[in-house]
Amino acid sequence: MKKLGTYIENLMTIIVDKEQEQFVKELARNELTNVKNDIDHFLIQNKVDDSERVEKTEKILLQEEK
Repeated sequence: MKKLGTYIENLMTIIVDKEQEQFVKELARNELTNVKNDIDHFLIQNKVDDSERVEKTEKILLQEEK
């Protein structure tokens, strides 16, 4: 869990803390969900396009056949 970052770890701690009010837990849960959505969006936007790599590999293979 040390790789998650302080902010995310604090949100997770709030959610599992039995002494926290339910309202605060819900705020932390919503914020954690927003962070997850932002990460998902980032990963989708920056997805590695395998088609370029496949195309380069095909060109190399075709050149080797000659």
